[in-house]
Amino acid sequence: MKITKEQEEKLVCLDVSGQGGKDFELAEALGFSRKSARFYDAIDSNGKKWEFKKQQRQQWIDPYKLSEMTKSEKKIGILFFIHKNGQITEIFETNYQKLIKVMGYGAWDLYAIRKMYKRQCLSGRPTQIKAELKYAEILTFKRIWKKA
Repeated sequence: MKITKEQEEKLVCLDVSGQGGKDFELAEALGFSRKSARFYDAIDSNGKKWEFKKQQRQQWIDPYKLSEMTKSEKKIGILFFIHKNGQITEIFETNYQKLIKVMGYGAWDLYAIRKMYKRQCLSGRPTQIKAELKYAEILTFKRIWKKA
């Protein structure tokens, strides 16, 4: 994906700080249609699905969510919007398949996570575990935009 001049002009005006609610604004700035789905936040004009991640440095990822994905869902694109005080400074692109690899999860790991969540002590109540994705790991993804 490449950020167009028009998209850039809209993105630099956004404040992505705070708790949630920014996906609609990001989708609108990119010219995407906002969708609220389990594995993605928006769809571009070509029908490609995109998940948005907004953070100042590291990102927290739900490994159980990763363990439930199908092969085709792992191809969904992810855009990491790195910001400082709400102003986007960089955007990185990847997909769930590459994210899973960078985080070091193999097929057996994802199977074990899925199996663990089926235990009564976890399935009988809302439970969520988060795993840290370090900023240094985000830097391994393709940078598609950097604030000048």
